[in-house]
Amino acid sequence: MTTSAMQPVRRGRLSEEADWHRQYEELKVTAEEAAALIQDGDGVAMPAAASWPYAVDEALVRRLRAIGGRVELYSLFTPADTVLLQPENRDLVEYYVNFLSGDRALISQGNVHFVPTHLSEDGAWICDRHPRVTVITCAPPDENGWMSRSISASHLDRTVLEQSELVIVEVNPRLPALSSDGECHLLFHVSEADAIVESDHPLAENIPAPATEVDETIAGYIAEMVPNGACVQFGLGGLPNAIGECLAYAGKRDLGLHTEVVTNCAMKLMEQGVVNNSRKQLYPGRSVGALCVGDRDLWAFANGNRDLCFKEVKWVNDPRTICQNDGVVSINNAMEIDLTGQVNAESVGPRMYSGTGGQLEWVTGAQWSKGGKSIIALRSSYRDRSGTLHSKILPQLSPGGIVTTPRTMVQYVATEYGVANLKYRSCRERAKALIAIAHPAFREELERNLPL
Repeated sequence: MTTSAMQPVRRGRLSEEADWHRQYEELKVTAEEAAALIQDGDGVAMPAAASWPYAVDEALVRRLRAIGGRVELYSLFTPADTVLLQPENRDLVEYYVNFLSGDRALISQGNVHFVPTHLSEDGAWICDRHPRVTVITCAPPDENGWMSRSISASHLDRTVLEQSELVIVEVNPRLPALSSDGECHLLFHVSEADAIVESDHPLAENIPAPATEVDETIAGYIAEMVPNGACVQFGLGGLPNAIGECLAYAGKRDLGLHTEVVTNCAMKLMEQGVVNNSRKQLYPGRSVGALCVGDRDLWAFANGNRDLCFKEVKWVNDPRTICQNDGVVSINNAMEIDLTGQVNAESVGPRMYSGTGGQLEWVTGAQWSKGGKSIIALRSSYRDRSGTLHSKILPQLSPGGIVTTPRTMVQYVATEYGVANLKYRSCRERAKALIAIAHPAFREELERNLPL
């Protein structure tokens, strides 16, 4: 579908004007003028990560300081250098977030509140807070006036935009125009905006993490589990990068990609022809994702690339969407797992580290897929700051540890010592399978804690 065939839905401040070029010019305001539209007590939804609206962010701090105001902010993956969330500005904002990254260091400020939800529910939980204002960042408009919501705004879906009384768009030419079409697309028309701020703020890059030797070993086991023609999903970090390298080295063919996060690893697999999406049932021939997280090489690759299709995360991560492809292999990380198979992928004890994210959605969707499988990957152990070795396979989760994926949904678990299949196994069978892939230093101790 070309954008000339699409119709705007939301009615922006100047939607009666027929010429979108004239609309754009008349909607342009300074960041200070945009911030002046935000009132004391407003709920404000903002995009994430490299899509953060820095110009509006900085101007809003000045505005709130001037009027003695305070707002509620709804977002996730918020950059650590966000002005609004700096410690000296904690009297200006109550921040609600459902996935922490660089902003996890701010949680001790007292104004940061974690919201436990699946990633596909981002739009729903934000709408439940009833934001009056939504700020998005977009690439410049195409020839038909459509702007890409770009790399990290898929959580601000149409329900959020259409519910908001005021939508401010920060247009940044550094943002790639991501290919998107069909239902739950990531495009926004000039006529749907209430104000436009032009910005040229540099984008924060997520440099691909190097894989460790342990990552490479785990990746080797996982690559063996991925058949030709499978549709894969994997996330961020050294382990997914190692898995990508192993898939290429093993000569895998005709892989599809339907994933929450499109990364540099995904780009390389597409460039190498390992991922060509030729056997997918849903969007054949195109890699599908919700977020684009990486560096400028990835953004250049993704810009206008019709071999990619980006959608709102509520659609991409919905298990009912995921399972429409056959042979889905989902690969997700964990922080720890207990002997019955309960997975914690989000907290260190009771302290939140990240969030539920999309893990359970992908575990479910992969197992609903015809011929699909879900894999939880983790290093068998870690060393603390004093150098003491600890097992990540435990009799019980750490006190206060959050269950991200319940034991009833865990299928395969991979460490550097092998792969355990827990599906439909008894608690004792599960424990023995996990002990077999635990670090040897802890196996005897774990044997003494076998469940009934």
